[in-house]
Amino acid sequence: MRLTLILSLGLLLAGCVPTADFRDLRDEVHKLKEDQDQAAKQADVAKKLEALEAKIDSLRITQQGFDQKLGELLRQAEETTRRQEPARGREEESAKPGGRTSASDPKADAPAGPPLQAGGPEPPVVLTPTALYNQAYNDYLKGNYDLAVSGFGELLKKFPGVSQSAHAQYWIGRSYYSKKDYRQARESYERVIADYPKSDKVPAALFELGVAHAELGDVAKAQERLQQVIDTYPQSNEASRARLKLADLK
Repeated sequence: MRLTLILSLGLLLAGCVPTADFRDLRDEVHKLKEDQDQAAKQADVAKKLEALEAKIDSLRITQQGFDQKLGELLRQAEETTRRQEPARGREEESAKPGGRTSASDPKADAPAGPPLQAGGPEPPVVLTPTALYNQAYNDYLKGNYDLAVSGFGELLKKFPGVSQSAHAQYWIGRSYYSKKDYRQARESYERVIADYPKSDKVPAALFELGVAHAELGDVAKAQERLQQVIDTYPQSNEASRARLKLADLK
């Protein structure tokens, strides 16, 4: 670009380039510079949007954890209430005249049912879909990708069709991608697109599927998937990233 400018200026000074042609060259240089600046801005915006998306996912996970804890507290409160109601009913009945027991009856102080054993085994903890998802996502954030794949896979196996399924399948793909296992990542992204076509993770899965194809050397397939992102989701963050990636592949 600098060589073009120097030659153009030299020719102009020598009287060989008409003024109108020089203006055209100058305008073209300005336009190319504006296009370059715009591409740089798009790349910067894409990075910022990607960071915001990660924060949103983190906040969503935190909210799900709060919801889970609240649900467990409510369940425990309901169980406590159910256990107390029969005991309260027996106390009220025994207090009535002619009731089944009275204060003089030695059986009145006997506990109803078998005594509670201190230090007995605690009831098993039942993992909910949210708990499984949170645990696997935390493993992903820590870089424990094998554990993340296992955790998300367990969620999909035990609770098929729950609201977290599409995101779980997507993060399996991201885990494989982070391990540079692009073939497994490709298969996981394809399942997101095929099994959950209405999920908000489809644009990201499409984009990363294109990148995975590029890493595997299939440039034509990569370009096809990246163009699909642009055509189907033109206003998405992934569309901006796809345009930049397509430019790199040309």
